[in-house]
Amino acid sequence: MAVLQQYFVSCGATKVRTYIQSGNVIFEHHSASAMLRKLLEQHLTRKLGYAVPILIKGAEKFAAIVQANPYETSLPEFGKKMYVCFFENPPSVALIKSIESLVDDDERLVVKGDVGYAYYSNGFSRAKLTSAVIERKLGMATLRNWNTVTTLLEMTKS
Repeated sequence: MAVLQQYFVSCGATKVRTYIQSGNVIFEHHSASAMLRKLLEQHLTRKLGYAVPILIKGAEKFAAIVQANPYETSLPEFGKKMYVCFFENPPSVALIKSIESLVDDDERLVVKGDVGYAYYSNGFSRAKLTSAVIERKLGMATLRNWNTVTTLLEMTKS
């Protein structure tokens, strides 16, 4: 992760911090996020030799995502079984309907704009509604468990 931090610094980012081996980077940059995404993707492609899709969420947006969680945090092992799906683009109603057969009491998914909230009561390892399925059906996305999301939110505050 130290190398990833350095890549961001060499692209003009400041106050760069990473969290575990997740590819999550907290940083500040003077560019607007739409331009910044393209700049960072091009920079990382040159450094790594392959394309790396990036999703950028500002601190205020990230806080709003956490606040909009539709589930009770008292559900069993919530931090480990709850995932936030960060979509590149908001999935259409038709795309969301296309995965309704995979959603049930054990595997829940609520999509709000460009964010999905998934809760896996039996854990993620045996899920039918995997990150690959979500991405294939709803578009480019990355999933992070609730513990990671809330830790990243706290990191944005310091």
